[in-house]
Amino acid sequence: MRPLIFYILLFAWVSACAPVSQKHRKRTQRAYPIDQRAQKQKQSSPPAKSKSIPQNRDPILRGSVKSSLLPTILNKQDKTLMILINAGKCLVGKKKLSPHGTLVKNKAPFTNLAAFYIDRTEITVTQFRKYRLSYDEKPYTGGKDCPNCPAMGINWIQASKYCRWAGKRLPREEEWEAAARGVTSFFYPWGEVFLPLRSNLLGEEDGYLFSAPVGSFQSGSSASGVMDMAGNVWEWVDSKKSERPQPETRIVKGGGWTSDEKQARISFRNHVDLKMKNPTFGLRCAKSLIKEKRNRTEK
Repeated sequence: MRPLIFYILLFAWVSACAPVSQKHRKRTQRAYPIDQRAQKQKQSSPPAKSKSIPQNRDPILRGSVKSSLLPTILNKQDKTLMILINAGKCLVGKKKLSPHGTLVKNKAPFTNLAAFYIDRTEITVTQFRKYRLSYDEKPYTGGKDCPNCPAMGINWIQASKYCRWAGKRLPREEEWEAAARGVTSFFYPWGEVFLPLRSNLLGEEDGYLFSAPVGSFQSGSSASGVMDMAGNVWEWVDSKKSERPQPETRIVKGGGWTSDEKQARISFRNHVDLKMKNPTFGLRCAKSLIKEKRNRTEK
């Protein structure tokens, strides 16, 4: 009887232990492959994409001076950055289009220009104050200081004297248009179509009711990287060509913050009295490359 009881107890003990051992073995066999698969998936899966600032796809921005790759010089007298405009043939004045909208080259007013430098932006209040310490922009800014706003209320005589003081000169009209248009035949510095958010013109849609600090509209730069050539302030040019008989008339280009889109076209010519001090009249200067090279040779 005792051997029978012994065998029964032995059988019960083996039966109770066997399933526990099996379960533990299954867990061990299953756990490792699962961890291994997870590790392989982690290694094979592509890394999470980090958030990056979206790149601007605007071709004007990509090709402008904002990349700091264009030939530039820093004018010593007034510390303005000047951009080189290469010599070549450029369109000046109103272009003539065919019925299909293409440029009629044999009827378009092209001209050959020598290379020159031109100010990247309009002359600022700070820069003009180096020439005239008493200059005050507050009458044109609602009583507020704006050192980076363009110098305003400047007539042709003052603009010409400032450029000479700075060792530069006023740009000729054809030079101004070459800087605004580049090798293109655009209506505006940025392209054929008017885009209100690329210049400071009439209204508040562009974010400015009055003048804006220079360089505020980077997307409105010309293909050469010259800024604010449409809107903000009209800019004097050194051109006596005028359809009007008055000898005291000069031309301002580019439109100002009270101008419409037609006046902001590159070819638009505004004939005004050279002594007129208008709140929307400013300036930028140019410098001949030939003279610059000659000076370097003499040194």
